[in-house]
Amino acid sequence: MRNFIIFGQGRSGSNLLVHLLQSHPQIQCNGEVLSRKRWRRGIKQLPYGFLRQFPVPYILWKASRSTRDVYGFKLFVHHIPASDRMVYAAHARDWQIVHIQRRSLFDQALSKVVATATSHWLGFDRLKEPDTLSVTIRPEQLLAMIQGCVTNRQRILQVLKDVPHIPVTYEEDLLDEGARNRICGTIFQAVGVEQRLISATRQRSWNRPYCELVVNYQELLDLMATAEVQALQTEWERLFD
Repeated sequence: MRNFIIFGQGRSGSNLLVHLLQSHPQIQCNGEVLSRKRWRRGIKQLPYGFLRQFPVPYILWKASRSTRDVYGFKLFVHHIPASDRMVYAAHARDWQIVHIQRRSLFDQALSKVVATATSHWLGFDRLKEPDTLSVTIRPEQLLAMIQGCVTNRQRILQVLKDVPHIPVTYEEDLLDEGARNRICGTIFQAVGVEQRLISATRQRSWNRPYCELVVNYQELLDLMATAEVQALQTEWERLFD
């Protein structure tokens, strides 16, 4: 059996994938164990600087304490300065790498900006009225996030260039139950656990589409048609080829 890392960037369906894999009785799948938000309060702040520089011993310790056969966790490219070294170290120990990604640049960037503006992250939710809230996003905020998404994807693909991995694309692999079972079956086989049908019980972050939630949604769509964003969109699509 093999442990694994879910590697990528946020708002790509990673929370859903963690939920699906965790539902298997042989798998313990943690979330963002190296994220700053999990270490920012109280005495936890003290070891975090060391942990960011030397994450491998901590991850191996976490895996050794798992009560299930296979251990996995979620690593985003921005969590630690040298996420590449963490991926390479895991691969050298025969861990499986799962690359989580989202094909729509607009949806990924907008989802990040809205989550940041509302502090409404799945798994860290504190929002009291998600059905009535509306938010206005400045175009420059979305542009900066789009640029960041493209840069992150370039870094991720550079890390994975020589590392065997299982690609999981949100739109193709996670949007319906049949696709979820196919991709999870692939992962189950790769890590050496028994095949099992899965189903998602976790709800979406929002009950309304972004076109209703974001007051100036059309203005943000118009931004996507500008020459600057079109160049970024072209680069994003090239990175999927």
